[in-house]
Amino acid sequence: MRVRRLFKPLAILVGCLLYAVPDWLTDEFGSVTVDQVLYHLRFGTEGLLTTDPELVRRALWRALALPLALALVLWGLDEWVNHLRAHPEKWPVPWLRAALASLRNGLRRVGRWGMRVFTHGAPRAIPLVVLGAGVAYFIDSFSLASYVRAYFGEDYFSGSYVDPRRVAIVKGKEPPKSLILIYVESLENTYADPALFGHDLLHRLTALKAKGRAISFENYHQMQGAHFTIAGIVGTQCGLPLKSVALFGGNAQGEQVDSFLPRARCLGDILAGEGYTNIFLNGSSLAFAGVGKFFHDHHYSKVMGREEWIRAGERPELMSGWGLHDDDLFRRARGELDALMKSRKPFNLTVLTIDTHHPYGHLSQLCERQGYSDFEGIVECTAGQVADFIEYVASRGWLDRVAIVVQGDHLAMGNTSYDKLITNPNRRVFNLLVGGDKHLTKNTEDVTHFDMLPTILDLIGFNVQGDRAGLGYSAIGPVTVARPADRIAKMTQQLGNYSAAYRALWESPPLPDGAPPAETPAAGVPPQPPARVLPAPVAVRPDVPHPQ
Repeated sequence: MRVRRLFKPLAILVGCLLYAVPDWLTDEFGSVTVDQVLYHLRFGTEGLLTTDPELVRRALWRALALPLALALVLWGLDEWVNHLRAHPEKWPVPWLRAALASLRNGLRRVGRWGMRVFTHGAPRAIPLVVLGAGVAYFIDSFSLASYVRAYFGEDYFSGSYVDPRRVAIVKGKEPPKSLILIYVESLENTYADPALFGHDLLHRLTALKAKGRAISFENYHQMQGAHFTIAGIVGTQCGLPLKSVALFGGNAQGEQVDSFLPRARCLGDILAGEGYTNIFLNGSSLAFAGVGKFFHDHHYSKVMGREEWIRAGERPELMSGWGLHDDDLFRRARGELDALMKSRKPFNLTVLTIDTHHPYGHLSQLCERQGYSDFEGIVECTAGQVADFIEYVASRGWLDRVAIVVQGDHLAMGNTSYDKLITNPNRRVFNLLVGGDKHLTKNTEDVTHFDMLPTILDLIGFNVQGDRAGLGYSAIGPVTVARPADRIAKMTQQLGNYSAAYRALWESPPLPDGAPPAETPAAGVPPQPPARVLPAPVAVRPDVPHPQ
C-alpha cells in the first residue's frame, strides 16, 4: 500500500523532470542529440562541476528546482481533487457539485465501462497525464525513436572511412610548414550578415579573406557527430564523427574510458611521427567533455586549460566562470609561438577560445574597454583578437614558415542572438586558411569537418596519397578522387547509424603475448610518437576504392 501511495507523486515528479531537463538543455545548448548527452555522461560530471558556476546554477534552477516545485503543486492539486471526489458535499461552489453529479449520471448511462473508468481512472488522471506528457516530450526532444532506428540502419561509416594508418603521407619537395590551428567557439558565417546585425561582426576576419594566399570555403557544412566542441575537434583532427556507443556498445559502456579513440590515427599522431611538437592551449577546464584526454592521448606534449593556467600564474578572479578570457589566451599563445619559432623545429599550435560560448558569452575587461557590452559585441571583439593574432604572425615575417587555419568549432547554439541566426536557412561554419607564401586553390566549396584532416595536411606541405583520410577529401589542389555527388546527403541521413567499425576505434589494441601493461607517462613527459604505419583494426569494404 505504501508503494502504491508513492506511485502518484513519483509519477508526477518524473513527468515534470522529463519535461524540464530537455527544455533547459534546448534553451542552453540548442538542439541536443542523444549521442551528445550519452557522450558527456560517459565522461562523468567532473568537467561540468569545474566549468561556469552560472551554468550549474541555471541547471539546478531550471532542471531541478522548478520541476520539483511544479510537481508539488500538481501533487497537491491531485490530492485535493481526489479528496473532493470522495466527499462531494465539500466542493466549494454549488455549480461544481452539480457538474460532478451530472458527470456521474452521464457515466452511469454510458454503462458499467464508463463507471469503471471514472472510478479507477480519475484518481490517476493527473499523474498519468503528467507522466505521459513528460515521456512524450522527452522522446521528441532527443529524437529517441530515430536514435533507436539508427542502430538498424545502413552502416555508412565502414563503407566510407579510409583509415589514416593505411594512407601514405609523405613530405613534398619543400619542408612542411608549422601549423597554427585556431578553433573559435561557435563561430559561423551568419555573424557577417549586415542585414541581421547592422554591420559585419567579423569584418576584421572578412578583410583577411580578401587578401592573397588566403581562402575560405563558402559551404562548410556541420554534420551530426561534429556539432559540439569536442566533436568538432575530433571531426577535424581525426576525420570521423564523435558518437557515443554507450547504448549499444557492450560491457564497458557508461563508464569513463581509459583511452580516447585509441585506434584512430589523428592529426597529432601524424605530426608527432614527423617530428612536430604539438601544443594545445585552451581557456576552459581540460576535464570538461574529455578535451584534455583527447589531446593527451593523441600526442600533444603540452596541454593547457583553466587549472594549468592558474598554476602558471594567471589570476582566477580575472577569469570568467569558464576560464581564461580570449585576450589573455592569445597573449599566452603569442608567448608560446615566440618560443616555438626560436626552436626552429616544426610545430602544431592549437588554440581553442571560449568567450563566445552560449548563452550569454563572457565579456572581458579588454572588450569592455573597447566599448563592447553584449553578446554580439563579444563576437566582434573575439573576431578582432583572432585577426590581431594572424597579423602578429604576418608582422614578424613568419608566414613563409607557418600556415594558419581559423574555424568555428561548430555552429552557434542557444545564445542571445540565436533568433537572428536561425533566420538564415544556409548557416555555415566560419573558416579561413592562410597559406603564407603558398598559393592556395580550392577544388570545392562544399566541405565538412571531416575534410579538414587531409586538407590541413596538404596545406602545410604533406602529400596525402589518394587525397583521402578518414571520411574526408582534401579540398585544396587538383582533384584526384571524385567525391560522390550525394555525399553530404548520405552523411546527413546515415552518419549516425550504428557501425561496428566505428566502435572498434574505441577498443584498446590487444597487448602482445607476455607484454606488461603500458605505464602512464609521468606528468610533463610527452608520449612517444607513433609508428608511421600500424595494422588497421577497421575493416574497409572491398568494393570501395581505398589507397594502399
